[in-house]
Amino acid sequence: MTKWTIEDQENCVKSGITGAAFVALLTGFELLRSISLSWLENKALADVFGVGVILSVFYFLYQIRHQPKMMSYGWKIKEINGDFQDEYLRSRFQRATTMAFQLAMLTAFAGYALTELVLELGKTAMLPPQLVPLLTVFVGTLAFYLNLRTALDEQDETTLVGQ
Repeated sequence: MTKWTIEDQENCVKSGITGAAFVALLTGFELLRSISLSWLENKALADVFGVGVILSVFYFLYQIRHQPKMMSYGWKIKEINGDFQDEYLRSRFQRATTMAFQLAMLTAFAGYALTELVLELGKTAMLPPQLVPLLTVFVGTLAFYLNLRTALDEQDETTLVGQ
């Protein structure tokens, strides 16, 4: 059995941060594109947000180019479960996943209730079918990203203060 070093654990967190940023950017731009087409009926603005979707993909490809091993982290069971040996990383990862899940569930429930209300009022053109799932994924991944983005920087700061 190979030893899971602190560097491997940090790389797993970096991979999670990059993945969450990519999904949040991608779903956020797609959500804005859908809203601008459906609600604002503005094709030019939708095209601008469509460029944002493409830029999100380029951001991800750029990250893969500069961190070639990024795609190999996060696939082991202990990484998926957040079973980090480092207590700080484990607690931050747990907090980030818990908050992301809770916000995604709250958004999904509110989105479902809002969808039913809009459908009852007969305004079906206002609600494209992909809007609520996109919003749910966007909120969850954005919460995950925002919670983890400073985890490694704060860990370095607490290590320096402790020395």
